[in-house]
Amino acid sequence: MMSTHLAILPLDIIDTLTARLSQENRPPGHATRFLRLPHPRTGVASLFFLHDQHAQDDTTKKSSILEVQAISPTNARTWFIGEGVVADGKLIVMTPMDPMFLLMYLLRVPQARDGSKGNFRPMQDIIEEVSATIADASEKDAQKDPSLNVSADDIISFLSLDLVQSSIKRVCDVKIITDEITVYRYSHDVVLENLKGKVGRLSDPRVAEMSRTLVRSLAKDGLMDDGKEELLELGRIKLACELLSQYLPRDILQHLIASYDLSKLDAHVKMVRDEELALLAVAPDTKKRAKPAKSVAAGDKNQKRKKDTKATASADADAADEGDKKKKKDAKSSHGVEKLKKANVAGMSKLSTFFTKKAG
Repeated sequence: MMSTHLAILPLDIIDTLTARLSQENRPPGHATRFLRLPHPRTGVASLFFLHDQHAQDDTTKKSSILEVQAISPTNARTWFIGEGVVADGKLIVMTPMDPMFLLMYLLRVPQARDGSKGNFRPMQDIIEEVSATIADASEKDAQKDPSLNVSADDIISFLSLDLVQSSIKRVCDVKIITDEITVYRYSHDVVLENLKGKVGRLSDPRVAEMSRTLVRSLAKDGLMDDGKEELLELGRIKLACELLSQYLPRDILQHLIASYDLSKLDAHVKMVRDEELALLAVAPDTKKRAKPAKSVAAGDKNQKRKKDTKATASADADAADEGDKKKKKDAKSSHGVEKLKKANVAGMSKLSTFFTKKAG
């Protein structure tokens, strides 16, 4: 029996998958599959969802690639859906992803280690080298964890997609030799130029301020105040770079940030942080000065409490002694004994005469 998982997908993907479940309405030329590819930031094998669909007239084709992520709760949980229960409490999230990020990682593989740009080559040759190199490298990791295996077929399938082919020019220098021969070479400059285009779009106020998290981050650094428009613009650029950092290798991210002059922003943020640290440094001293007074007050209260305790104990002891004296007094002179003392015993025989032998 297959396990059930709860997932969040874009609406158009849901509509297509729903239609595909019906054999009568299954769209022709439709391809849906999962691919395991190296993540562009870490290089670790990750899961991606390939959605490729032909239109009904079969003249146009819509393709997309989605990153698949599983959000697992720290404690065991379940989902209640209608009358059913899904035992696995994970939430599967699939979000559209620009294939440029995956291409950027894959096409860097054949790059020379000495830092040279390398030679122009036909794309088919590049695909074969990339797929073989990554598949061989992943075999060692797959021995420990099969989920880390990246097959050559998955890489070839991805690099052969139409949307990927159209994105190659965003990461490569391109030369057209003849009508039938086009050669490519990975280009760091082309990648950086396109990444800066993304930063420009993400740092647009109409986009950046749609997110409350980004607005709070800008406000925390005091960039939303009047008269700080220049710093605010730099702050948006830095946030845009941080957003892209989720899909960028460290060296490319560093080059991207270095392409902007953020010195004024860095100085302002440093000043804000120094002020915060200064306030934190003063706060403990204030607490220390307040502690002796608090200790003295606490000591006075403890001293008073001790005195009250002693006074109470003394009063209790006095009361106990008085009770003991009274009991002793009552024991010495009871009411019956006092009456016997006052009785007239003249002419009465002594009690001892009743226990002696009679004469004669």
